[in-house]
This record gives sequence, structure tokens and C-alpha cells, in this order.
Amino acid sequence: MSAVPARSNSATLFDYVSPPGVTNFKMGAPGVETLSKCTEILKKATIHRMDEPNAHQLFQYGPESGDRQFLETLASFLTEEYQSPVQADDMIVTAGATQALNVLTHLLFSNGDLVFMEDPTYFLSIRMLESEHGMKYASVPVDDEGIVPSELEKVLQAHQDYRPRELTERKPFWAMLYLIPVYHNPTGVCLSPDRCREVIKLARKYNLLVLCDDVYNLLHFPDKTAPQRLFTYDDKSDPEYQGNVVSNGTFSKIFGPGIRLGWMELPDRVKDIIITSGMARSGGGFNHTMSGVMTSVISLGLLTNLLKESRKDYQAQCEALCGVLRKKLPTASFKEPSGGYFLWVKLPDGIQAPELLKRCEADAQLTFVTGHVTSPTGKFIDHVRLSFSYYDKDVLAVGAERLMGVLDKIRAGQ
Repeated sequence: MSAVPARSNSATLFDYVSPPGVTNFKMGAPGVETLSKCTEILKKATIHRMDEPNAHQLFQYGPESGDRQFLETLASFLTEEYQSPVQADDMIVTAGATQALNVLTHLLFSNGDLVFMEDPTYFLSIRMLESEHGMKYASVPVDDEGIVPSELEKVLQAHQDYRPRELTERKPFWAMLYLIPVYHNPTGVCLSPDRCREVIKLARKYNLLVLCDDVYNLLHFPDKTAPQRLFTYDDKSDPEYQGNVVSNGTFSKIFGPGIRLGWMELPDRVKDIIITSGMARSGGGFNHTMSGVMTSVISLGLLTNLLKESRKDYQAQCEALCGVLRKKLPTASFKEPSGGYFLWVKLPDGIQAPELLKRCEADAQLTFVTGHVTSPTGKFIDHVRLSFSYYDKDVLAVGAERLMGVLDKIRAGQ
């Protein structure tokens, strides 16, 4: 039987990649416990929103930028959570971070344009930008403070003569810089303030659109605060301001991916291109109905409460996973993150991730993302990415024990 019918019969995206009994450390999504809470939250919020006199308007084409009440409510919520001002006028509604990435790439870039990417990075972004948009990529190293600006400039200089097209009013940028600056996927690191400033300087110097996948920013652990997003460093009051940064946010990681709702903070010159595009003028604002319901989720305080619970859960889950690794695999190297979804682990010397994955899938009913898949250049074959968001801490601990058991056999030559 082909894979297509199996996928079409699945209830969720994950059903065919995670059969019953398999512990899937690939899962970069909220788990069952979080989603179960979302059902009650959404039920309460829907009733609240549908009881308003103008509720029927949510079923009409929405404004190109999105519902104003939603944007103002969201801006107020984010201002509190980020501890940094967020303006509704700087935002548009999206149908999630993936849709926003594709919309921006489609409208602002052309086949053959350049995208500079961290190495490693979110593995599906590599496929989308190269295979589906025809972009040519160049990779830049990442360390414990995020992308390395000095290395970025070297790569920019090496490519600065590459000019596949003329710049236009609707395609004004030379190239894209795709970043995950906060709780990076897969490494979990955050771009330091000094490096944020350096990246802004380089973006202005080389005419880059910096697209920040800011999808994990609100998932800092309870004893931490949200790091400043790169968007705040591109200050409008700066005499050299051009508007080079987009912050791409989503409810997929902090609520549920099935609602397909997100937002972008973006400079006026980019916002104008999107809201005057055919897809906005013909289809109206993206996911208009759900944005109205989520207005009530936020205004009733339901999202704030869910976030507080999720942060505690994710911290406990991360600590459970790290605890097993420290105890059972002291020769492995990893830095415990302070938020996000992922743990990035360097395996002991002599162990390669593809071999470990093959054995784990065959002998231990568990799977994970191998490091080289996250690398535009195929590096990090001795690394693995482990997600701690999807399962509770007990399942994670048992899965980690099984993983360590397979590693022990490989090291023993069995």
C-alpha cells in the first residue's frame, strides 16, 4: 500500500510518522496534555466571542492586515509578555509561521535569490526555501551565542557580487537572512544582545531582509524572562533605520498548531507589499474567523494561564531528559536550554547519529532528528536533536533510558 492513503486517513500530521508504541523525539509540537486544555479554552472563548453583536463579521472577508481588535489585543498581550513595546500598527495576521515564511519569500524574492542560513537550522526551512522557492543558500556557523557576525560578514562578502536580478520597489532586498534568534532550533541558544546589534548593522550594510522565526520566544522557563527579539534592535528612531527585520510569531507552539494562526511584526515597506498583494486583496486577512476567537482567548486571560502552566511543564520535561543524559551518558556534550522545545546533544566520540537512529528504530522503538539533517552543509553527523515538548516527563525519562541502552550496546560493539 502506498504512503498517500495512509496519510490521507490520518487524524493528525504525526499519525503516520509516530506509530503506537514509538517514542518520537522528533515532535516539535505541544503534547496531548496541552492540547486537551486547549479544547476547553477554545470552547469557552468561542461562546464568548459569538455572543458579541458583531460576531457575524468574523465570517466575512477580513481586512488585509487582519482584525483590528485582535491585533490590538495581541499587541497588548505581547507587550506584557515580552516586557517590550509591541504596536498593532506594526503587525499583520498570518495563518501561522510556515505560511508567513512562504508568503514573504514568494512576494519579496525570486527564483535564484540568496538566503543566508544558520548552520545548523530548522531542517524543513532548508527544503522549503531551496526546493520550493528556488533560493540558493549559504550557511553561517552558530555557537553558544547564536550566529557568528564575523563569519556572517565573510560569507556576505564572498557573495556580494552575486546579483541575479534588479532590485524593484516590490522586491527591494538583495538577499534574505533566515534566523531563529531565540531558543534556536535545534541548538536552543539565544542570540546575545551584542550580536543582535551586529546583525542589524550587517543587514543595513548589505541590504538584507532578516526573517526571524520567533516561534519559541514566549516559552522561557518560569525563572527566566523572554530575551529581546531582534526586531526591537532595528529601532525606528535610529537615524540609520531602513526597516530590515521581520518577527514571525505563531500560536502553534504556545497554543495549538491546528488553529493555523500567527502574526508578523514588520517594517512599513514590507507590510505594504503584503497587504497590497493579490492574495490579501482577493482573500482578505488570513484566518479571520479564528483570530476573532483568539481575541477572546487572550482577553479572558486564558492564554496567559496556559502559558504559565506550559512553561512549568516544559521545564520539568527538559530537566527529566537532561537528568537521564547526565547520569547515563557523562561523555555526551549538551547545554541545557532555558526555554524552547529542543535539546542539542553531541554524541560520544566515534558514534554517528544515523547509525544510532537505525538501531534505535529497530531495537528500541524510538526516533529522533539526526544532526546532519539540520545542516545545510551536512555537518553535525555526531549530533542529535531531542524534543522535550510532546511527552510528559515520565515518558521522556523512559525514552532517554532506552536511547542510552542502545548507545551502550553500540559502544560495547554489540
